[in-house]
Amino acid sequence: MKRYRWKVLVPDEELSAKLSRDINVSMPIARALCNRGIAGFEEAREFFRPNLDRLPSPFLFRDMKKAVDRVCKAVETGEKILIYGDYDVDGTTGTALLYLFFQSLGAEVAYYINDRFSEGYGLSEEGVSHAAEMKTSLVVTVDCGIKAGHEIKLLAAKGIEVIVCDHHEPEKPPLAYAILNPKVPDCRYPFRELCGCSVALKLVHAFCEFTGKPPETWQQYVDLVAIATAADMVPLEKENRIYMHKGIELLQKKPRAGIQELLALMGVEPGTLGTGHIAFGIAPRINAAGRMHTARKAVEWLIAGSKDEARGHAAELDRLNRERRQIDTEMLKSAETMVEGHFASFCSSIVLYHEEWHLGVLGIVASRLQDKYYLPTVIMGGREGGVKGSVRSVQGLNICDVLQQCSGFLERFGGHDAAAGITLKPENIPGFRKQFDRICAEKLSIEQRQRELQIDSFLSLEDVTGKFLNVLKQFGPFGQGNREPLFQSSNLRLSGLPRLLQGKHVKFAVKDVTGKIHDVIAFGREDIYRELERGSRRMFSMVYALEENEWNGRKSTQLKLKDMGFEEEPGE
Repeated sequence: MKRYRWKVLVPDEELSAKLSRDINVSMPIARALCNRGIAGFEEAREFFRPNLDRLPSPFLFRDMKKAVDRVCKAVETGEKILIYGDYDVDGTTGTALLYLFFQSLGAEVAYYINDRFSEGYGLSEEGVSHAAEMKTSLVVTVDCGIKAGHEIKLLAAKGIEVIVCDHHEPEKPPLAYAILNPKVPDCRYPFRELCGCSVALKLVHAFCEFTGKPPETWQQYVDLVAIATAADMVPLEKENRIYMHKGIELLQKKPRAGIQELLALMGVEPGTLGTGHIAFGIAPRINAAGRMHTARKAVEWLIAGSKDEARGHAAELDRLNRERRQIDTEMLKSAETMVEGHFASFCSSIVLYHEEWHLGVLGIVASRLQDKYYLPTVIMGGREGGVKGSVRSVQGLNICDVLQQCSGFLERFGGHDAAAGITLKPENIPGFRKQFDRICAEKLSIEQRQRELQIDSFLSLEDVTGKFLNVLKQFGPFGQGNREPLFQSSNLRLSGLPRLLQGKHVKFAVKDVTGKIHDVIAFGREDIYRELERGSRRMFSMVYALEENEWNGRKSTQLKLKDMGFEEEPGE
């Protein structure tokens, strides 16, 4: 019945006990905090009370003063400014952020975003030509540019200066006028894991600080940074957690016209919005614009000046997302039929190709197959102009290191530890598939082939109180780098009969040795339904998160099951 490896984290017990006393929380809460590197009163205060006033100075960025001076000059002299953004959520939100801010200053500003299919990622020669035709004198990039040495030289030759706002790892930084990237050499900014949109916000923050504008001038854009942060899978710790916390507050209390219209189409009240609504609702609709048509539509939606305009753009994003869902559902079915045959020859990875697969949804299908089979996955499509592929990894395996060892078969590749994109010639697919699987087989340990659940503490059901749940809520927003706290309880028995909901979710109740009863929901775990029926009298252990459930106006605590396993009976 167990689907995962269970790993109980063991923080220093004396440190946990001291923290428990200092901030007046239970030991399971204190252990969960210590597991997140929070061991003292001040650290706990900063964790539970995120505050924009605690952000590091934006002038710690290398080249920030230079960038601010250049923007001031462009605004004062009426130069044409072009915002050059990437086509994903991070790039489009950052583009909208800078566009709205420069527009509020009265600057002459426009934006440009590559076509995903004809231009690809990063600055393009088409974009360079566009900037020249517009008689632009300053380009500000968002979520791209750090690897655009050639294109930045072309811009410089046309008398156009470039400020790069990016967060990707630099290989050889380009000769731009200014580079704002926490990962470049000699940058003194203390937090490296910002997304591209938040780097753009740091430029706005610095400009406002330098020109004496009130903090509200730049803080009004943290909602856009929250959307980008959730979508770009940067770790939700330190500065990113502050942006998420304050950004969600702004989205709940004062959503922009476009966001309010999109939430209405999603059936979500702004006051109830959380990280999940961003990651699985807003972000896919933004990405659908670039995947199915043009990412400009997402920017138009974000900068819409009237409610009617915002409603029209929101409806278009929603339509494109429905179209995208239909295509990726069909592609997933097609890919699933190929998996079994693939496993006959390769057992450490999934590498599939069909020339008619839609290039805009390769990453979605790769993510879904990786989630189901938990193996490094490559999904490829196209032929003319080169085969394109999206790559997804498993925990602990740096996929760029794997691709580096396959580079002889690739024309281009790039990305992060967990996800990447590739381009290769059709005739190199068999060699790449074989090499990729061989390298994955060498690097993947037995443990890495099974997903791990990190458990914060053992917990008795009688300790699950209203106060306990209220403190747990403050651990959010949850996401990569700030996972939801998980607990393990043992010696549990089924109370009543389990119910199967919608053919895939299981609802049941458990009781412990004290007789304490709690409701449990197991999303997507239809596999445990028959097991519970057959072993209804047996004791079992569970790993779960806690949440507040509301039904017909009544609130109750619910255990959100992650995994379970029957305990051995005497004589087994």
